[in-house]
Amino acid sequence: MPKHDKNPRNAPAETPTGPDAEARSLVTSAALIGIGALIEPELLSGMALGAGIVLVSKWFPNVFGDVVRPLAKSAVKAAYAAAESAKEAVAEITEEFEDLMAEANAERDKPEPPD
Repeated sequence: MPKHDKNPRNAPAETPTGPDAEARSLVTSAALIGIGALIEPELLSGMALGAGIVLVSKWFPNVFGDVVRPLAKSAVKAAYAAAESAKEAVAEITEEFEDLMAEANAERDKPEPPD
């Protein structure tokens, strides 16, 4: 009879959770930032900013969902409305210009009456 493993080879491993996992994650992130800073020191300020954002995201988990998302959604709606209005305005201007060109061509081709 075959022996059944709790975690077969093709099954994904369980992700650890809790304070220990968060501490390991922070240490790993800090180590990667340190290695990156050794390789490209110019990027250190960006890496520090990213690390700060990660830390702040732990303290304010719902800021994006509660505040930023509705504002972004409103901005996208306004942009769509503005784009639609601009598209309509361009269509009207194009139609007026085409009419003007047609009138100019008609007048150019029309012989002038003698005086």
